[in-house]
Amino acid sequence: MKELTILLHQYLPYLPWYLLVFIRIFTIIYLFPFLGGRNVPWQAKSGLAGMLSVILCPLFSPKVIPLNLWLIALGVTKEFLVGFTLGFIVRLIFDAIQLGGQFIGYQMGFAIVNVIDPYSSNQISIIAQFKSLLAILIFLTLNGHYILIAALVKSFSLIPVATTWVIKGSLVQEILRLTGGIFAIAIKISAPVLVALLLTNIALGLIARTMPQINVFIVGFPLEIGIGFFILGASLPFLGWCYKYFFIQTFKELEIGLRLMGG
Repeated sequence: MKELTILLHQYLPYLPWYLLVFIRIFTIIYLFPFLGGRNVPWQAKSGLAGMLSVILCPLFSPKVIPLNLWLIALGVTKEFLVGFTLGFIVRLIFDAIQLGGQFIGYQMGFAIVNVIDPYSSNQISIIAQFKSLLAILIFLTLNGHYILIAALVKSFSLIPVATTWVIKGSLVQEILRLTGGIFAIAIKISAPVLVALLLTNIALGLIARTMPQINVFIVGFPLEIGIGFFILGASLPFLGWCYKYFFIQTFKELEIGLRLMGG
C-alpha cells in the first residue's frame, strides 16, 4: 500500500501529459479504416490507444502540465488536429479506392445493389466493398500499420506534446492538393472496367441503330455485368500493383506532411 501511494505521487502529476498523448493516438485510430469503423467497439479503440500511449510515453520526456483548464483545452485541441491531419492523409487513399469501386458499380448497373459498409455504416456498392477490403489486405501486407506507427512516433519528436503549434499555409495547401487528387486516383483505379463498359455501350448503341428488332435493354444489362466482372477479374494483377503504388505514394505524402507539420 505504501509503495502504491509512492507510485501515485510520483506519476500522478504526469497524467495530463499522458492524456494529451492518448488524444493524438486515439484520433489516428478513429480515422484508420480498419480500426475506426463503427463496428469496432469504442472500448477496443480506447484500449488500443491507451496501450500504445503507455508503450510510447517512456520514449519521450514527460512534462508536468499545470492543471489549468484553458491550457489543457488548448492542448487537447492541438493534439486532436495533429492526429486528425495524420489520419486524414492515410484515410484519403482508402476513400479514393472506395470511390473508384462506386464508379464501377454504377456503370455495371449495380446502383441499387448496395451493402452496408461495416466501417462507415453507409450503403456502398458491392464492388466498392470488394475493393476496400482488398485495399486493406494489401495495406497490411505492405506493413502499412507499422509505417503509420513509425510516423506517429516521429510526430512526437517533430511536434512535442504540451508545446505551441501553428498550422502553416503550406500544410493546408498540401492537404487540399491530396484531397483534390481523390477523383483522379478513383478514375485511374476504375479505368479498365469503365473503358470496357463504355465500348460495350457504344457497340450496343450501334446494334440498336442497325437492328431495331433486338431489344438492347434486355441484352445489354446482363452483358454489361458479365463484361464488368470479366474485366475486373482480368485486371486484378494490375489492381494489386496499382494499390501498392498508391500506398507507397501515401507513405511519402505522410512523410511530407510530417515535415510540414514540424516546420
